[in-house]
Amino acid sequence: MIMGWIRKNLVSLLILMVLASFSVRIWVGEHGLQARSALKARISGLEKKKQLLLVKRRELEHRVKLMAPGAVDPDMLEFQARKLLDFAYDRERIYVNGKSR
Repeated sequence: MIMGWIRKNLVSLLILMVLASFSVRIWVGEHGLQARSALKARISGLEKKKQLLLVKRRELEHRVKLMAPGAVDPDMLEFQARKLLDFAYDRERIYVNGKSR
Protein backbone atom coordinates (compact mmCIF):
# COMPACT_ATOMS: atom_id res chain seq x y z
CA MET A 1 0.00 0.00 0.00
CA ILE A 2 2.72 2.49 0.98
CA MET A 3 4.90 1.33 -1.91
CA GLY A 4 2.02 1.92 -4.30
CA TRP A 5 1.55 5.45 -2.96
CA ILE A 6 5.32 6.16 -3.24
CA ARG A 7 5.43 4.89 -6.84
CA LYS A 8 2.38 6.94 -7.70
CA ASN A 9 3.81 10.16 -6.19
CA LEU A 10 7.53 9.60 -6.88
CA VAL A 11 7.83 12.54 -9.27
CA SER A 12 6.05 14.82 -6.83
CA LEU A 13 8.33 13.68 -3.98
CA LEU A 14 11.47 14.28 -6.08
CA ILE A 15 10.28 17.75 -7.03
CA LEU A 16 9.50 18.48 -3.38
CA MET A 17 13.00 17.32 -2.31
CA VAL A 18 14.66 19.46 -5.01
CA LEU A 19 12.62 22.49 -3.93
CA ALA A 20 13.53 21.88 -0.28
CA SER A 21 17.21 21.66 -1.24
CA PHE A 22 17.03 24.93 -3.19
CA SER A 23 15.20 26.60 -0.31
CA VAL A 24 17.94 25.67 2.12
CA ARG A 25 20.63 26.91 -0.28
CA ILE A 26 18.77 30.18 -0.81
CA TRP A 27 18.77 30.76 2.94
CA VAL A 28 22.21 29.53 4.08
CA GLY A 29 24.18 29.03 0.88
CA GLU A 30 27.34 30.87 -0.12
CA HIS A 31 25.24 33.48 -1.94
CA GLY A 32 22.16 33.09 0.25
CA LEU A 33 20.19 35.59 2.28
CA GLN A 34 22.37 35.24 5.39
CA ALA A 35 25.51 35.87 3.35
CA ARG A 36 23.85 38.89 1.77
CA SER A 37 23.05 40.47 5.15
CA ALA A 38 26.65 39.85 6.27
CA LEU A 39 27.90 41.54 3.10
CA LYS A 40 25.61 44.52 3.72
CA ALA A 41 27.02 44.90 7.23
CA ARG A 42 30.57 44.69 5.88
CA ILE A 43 29.78 47.28 3.20
CA SER A 44 28.40 49.62 5.87
CA GLY A 45 31.58 49.29 7.95
CA LEU A 46 33.77 49.88 4.92
CA GLU A 47 31.75 52.97 3.95
CA LYS A 48 32.40 54.44 7.41
CA LYS A 49 36.10 53.64 7.07
CA LYS A 50 36.10 55.25 3.61
CA GLN A 51 34.63 58.46 5.03
CA LEU A 52 37.30 58.61 7.74
CA LEU A 53 40.02 58.07 5.14
CA LEU A 54 38.58 60.81 2.94
CA VAL A 55 38.68 63.25 5.86
CA LYS A 56 42.28 62.28 6.58
CA ARG A 57 43.16 62.65 2.91
CA ARG A 58 41.70 66.19 2.82
CA GLU A 59 43.75 67.11 5.89
CA LEU A 60 46.92 65.75 4.32
CA GLU A 61 46.23 67.54 1.02
CA HIS A 62 45.76 70.77 2.96
CA ARG A 63 49.07 70.25 4.75
CA VAL A 64 50.80 69.57 1.41
CA LYS A 65 49.39 72.82 0.00
CA LEU A 66 50.84 74.66 2.97
CA MET A 67 54.27 73.27 2.14
CA ALA A 68 54.20 74.68 -1.39
CA PRO A 69 56.78 77.41 -2.12
CA GLY A 70 55.46 80.82 -1.16
CA ALA A 71 52.62 79.42 0.93
CA VAL A 72 54.42 79.94 4.24
CA ASP A 73 56.51 82.82 5.49
CA PRO A 74 60.07 81.44 5.94
CA ASP A 75 60.59 83.30 9.23
CA MET A 76 57.36 81.89 10.68
CA LEU A 77 58.37 78.42 9.53
CA GLU A 78 61.75 78.74 11.24
CA PHE A 79 60.10 80.02 14.42
CA GLN A 80 57.67 77.09 14.52
CA ALA A 81 60.41 74.55 13.77
CA ARG A 82 62.72 75.92 16.46
CA LYS A 83 59.88 75.91 18.97
CA LEU A 84 58.83 72.36 18.08
CA LEU A 85 62.38 70.96 18.03
CA ASP A 86 63.57 73.01 21.02
CA PHE A 87 66.45 74.36 18.95
CA ALA A 88 68.58 77.40 19.70
CA TYR A 89 71.68 78.87 18.09
CA ASP A 90 74.98 78.92 20.02
CA ARG A 91 74.87 82.64 20.82
CA GLU A 92 71.24 82.70 21.89
CA ARG A 93 70.11 82.75 25.47
CA ILE A 94 66.80 81.08 26.35
CA TYR A 95 64.80 82.11 29.40
CA VAL A 96 62.36 79.61 30.91
CA ASN A 97 60.41 80.74 34.00
CA GLY A 98 62.86 83.55 34.64
CA LYS A 99 66.00 81.35 34.52
CA SER A 100 68.39 81.24 31.60
CA ARG A 101 69.62 78.03 30.03
